[in-house]
Amino acid sequence: VDYILAWSGADRELHSIPTRRSSDLVLPRHRRQHRGIGEHLGVDQLLLQFLKAVEFLVRERGANPDEVRALLDGLFSDPDAEYETVIDIDASELKPMVALPGDPGNGLFIEELGTVKIDIAYAGSCTAGKKSDMDMYAAVFKSALERGDRIHPDVKCFIQVGSQEVKRYCEEQGYLDVFREIGAEFIEPSCGACINAGPGVSYDQETVTVSAINRNFPGRSGPGQLYLASPYTTAASAVRGHIASWEFAESLEQVAR
Repeated sequence: VDYILAWSGADRELHSIPTRRSSDLVLPRHRRQHRGIGEHLGVDQLLLQFLKAVEFLVRERGANPDEVRALLDGLFSDPDAEYETVIDIDASELKPMVALPGDPGNGLFIEELGTVKIDIAYAGSCTAGKKSDMDMYAAVFKSALERGDRIHPDVKCFIQVGSQEVKRYCEEQGYLDVFREIGAEFIEPSCGACINAGPGVSYDQETVTVSAINRNFPGRSGPGQLYLASPYTTAASAVRGHIASWEFAESLEQVAR
């Protein structure tokens, strides 16, 4: 309790800027779930965010690049810094997981979950409504469409982008057509089901939702049971009708059930 977390990663993982530059922002937003009072990214991750921030502020706000760079000067740990605890995680050994209803910390591998039928699949919010998230939803849905599948008839699927910029990206990539064809309901950017507002909110205690939002405390998104999952899992589950993982180059029939 009451410590500061520092995230770092292998160099080879940091070169994929298009997928990491926005996803890295999700980590610091969860410091309270770790009982921490602060959180920051390692120097390499911070550099990626720094470059993105400079690009955005110069392009959209007309800011002076040198002034923007000065704001982040020194915001990283010393090279020889000592830490109270070091936790090493080999990402290559991780398997698809969900957070069980009630707390984001209730993690469980999907292969250990058993069959959990769902009523709602909510893909989006500011946390999971980024461009990279839309890429993931679209990848799963394109795979399903190629096999003649649609959203499961017992499931309501909602996709909500985090900004108008992301919506324009979806239009350019043709994702809105994919979402429409698969049978998902597209929602304009705004605060939504993650604050118990708008489409995607559960309607009673028996409603089961799988979602890529960031928190699932009781009542957070309605009175029902809310499972947290990745964008891939959320989309795959919407098609299967129950919580299911999805992997590249694999058909939805081959994923864990």
